[in-house]
Parts: sequence; C-alpha cells; structure tokens
Amino acid sequence: MMERARKIYREEGVEALSMRRLAHELGISTMAIYSYFANKQALLDGLWIEIFEALTAELLDASSEQRGPRKVLEAHVRRSMDFWERHPEQFRMIYLSQSSASLSEISESQKPVYNRLLGLVRERVAACAPDGADPDETIIRRQCDLLTTKVMGYLLLSIGLQRYPLHDREALREQIVHEVVRDAVEGLSTPARTVGSDRVSTAA
Repeated sequence: MMERARKIYREEGVEALSMRRLAHELGISTMAIYSYFANKQALLDGLWIEIFEALTAELLDASSEQRGPRKVLEAHVRRSMDFWERHPEQFRMIYLSQSSASLSEISESQKPVYNRLLGLVRERVAACAPDGADPDETIIRRQCDLLTTKVMGYLLLSIGLQRYPLHDREALREQIVHEVVRDAVEGLSTPARTVGSDRVSTAA
C-alpha cells in the first residue's frame, strides 16, 4: 500500500494521490484504505515517517564503528548526503513538492521521528566542542542550522537542478563533508552573534 502510494506521489504529484485512487490501484474498496489511514494527510504522514525512520537508522549505522566525535559527525554528514542521492524521488517528495501539504507543517504524528532526527544532529554537533569550550544552546543550534543549510544546498543542486554540470561530484561532496565538520567545530568555540540594524552584537 505504501509503495503504491509512493509511486503515485512520485510520478504524478500529491494532487493525484487520493484514498479512492489508491484503493482503485490496489483493487480494494476505499473503506479498506480508511481502516489503515484516517485521511489523506495521515497517508502522507505515513510516507514521510517511513522515510525519516529509514534515514535515522542509516545515520546510526554509519557512525557505529567510528571513533571520536569528529569522525562520527563526518560519517553522519556523508551518509545523509548519500541517503538522499540514493533516494532522489523521496527527497523531491518531501522537500521539492509544490503542494501545500509539505514539511513546513509538521503534524503531531511526524514530530517524534522528525525530532529524533534533529536531536541526533544536535547531539553529534555538540559532541564536537573543543576541549575547554562550553557552547550554549544558541551556539549549538546555530551550528546545526549552518550544517544543514550547507548540506541541503548541495542536495538541492545535485537533485533539484540536475541540469547543472557538476565538475566532480565526489570531490565536491567530500569537500563539503570536511568543511561543514570543520566549521561546526570552530563555530562551537565562537560566541553567538546577531545582526542588528547598524552593528553586530553578541547575543544575549
């Protein structure tokens, strides 16, 4: 059922995915679909949750044999990029959908798995704080956001703008991995700053 729903979404868009259409594709009654999913949003939630659970499992596996927080974070970033490039249709479904039913509105059912994924990123970034550094939550969150921004920028180019002629994809990926980890480590020892109207000041 989930595979067929994913296929419709991937090939025809979210508007084409309905309980009636899915039931027809599977040769069962619409009521049978409703016994699994209360409505279309619940079905979409199921698709997204399935993807994020698979990503989280891979991220945990990727760093299981690494030694040291920096190596763990490197493995995390590398596997995250690899996961989405192996599943470009899932990346497009979640991040490039033109539908109003997007990840910008995280449902209650999605929150546990999505927050677990975000928590894993935070845990691994925070663990890279240099000896003697004691970054506060503002700094840690900033570094998580910067890391995610750089990784997503690469993925949006790689998956969303396939016509762009990347010169050496593998070399670019590795450089991004090393740069985001380096920047995260260095940033954890830098005071959080905010931009004011006419000056840059240390955040309260």
